[in-house]
Amino acid sequence: AGERERCYGPLLTALEKYVPKEKFMRGNRPPKVMCPGSGLGRLPFEVVRRGYESQGNEFSYHMLLGSQMILNCSQFPLQFEIYPFVLGLGQRRGAHDHLAGVRVPDVAPGQALMGIDPPDLFSMAAGEFVEVYESEENREAWDAVLSAFFVDTAKNIVMYIRCIAGMIRPGGLFANLGPLLYHYAEMPEEMSLELSWEEVKPLLEQYFTIVETKEDHDASYTTNPACFSHIQYHCVFFAAIRNDVPVEGQSNPVFQD
Repeated sequence: AGERERCYGPLLTALEKYVPKEKFMRGNRPPKVMCPGSGLGRLPFEVVRRGYESQGNEFSYHMLLGSQMILNCSQFPLQFEIYPFVLGLGQRRGAHDHLAGVRVPDVAPGQALMGIDPPDLFSMAAGEFVEVYESEENREAWDAVLSAFFVDTAKNIVMYIRCIAGMIRPGGLFANLGPLLYHYAEMPEEMSLELSWEEVKPLLEQYFTIVETKEDHDASYTTNPACFSHIQYHCVFFAAIRNDVPVEGQSNPVFQD
């Protein structure tokens, strides 16, 4: 829970601050929030719990299987026991530490969202982010995009920025938290454009006004609290408001058929 709060807390706070529900309501529909790279779907779930409409997007088939179990098959809290550290034999304190079980979920999504109105406020979309959301039906269709540990999964981060800018209505929010680790950087056979934050920031400012930024937000990611070593990321957090500059430019495809 502490790890999740460090990652999701600033994003949810920015959402409620810059996209207040009362201001962005359309009829009986609350503001629409998209969460790319949402893994098991916890961030879009938390968005819906706060009264927004939300859609998560995930590319990994393994993550999609996990989200299917958690979101659609959980009947009560702590229903399932998993063993996330069983293959990690290094840095153990005790001989059996890697066999520690963890019960999930801490909240049963079906119970927590029972009675939401309208009932279709929460959804998940499978597929590569740009391929799914660069479509015309998604152009200026969203009031906010919240991303955690996501933008550096791009082969070309410029494509992500351009796609996100095209999705968000003028006045909407793009909030992000994470490092710039670049998922494909260590894969010599893959394309990987590895820009610094100094280079990424002006690309953002072409389409957004950055209203908050923190360049040393510490957060961990899937850490085993019982082991001797922990990985802690010094993340960039920013909240940016979409301006009315039309999205321009085009990038070559980064995924081959």
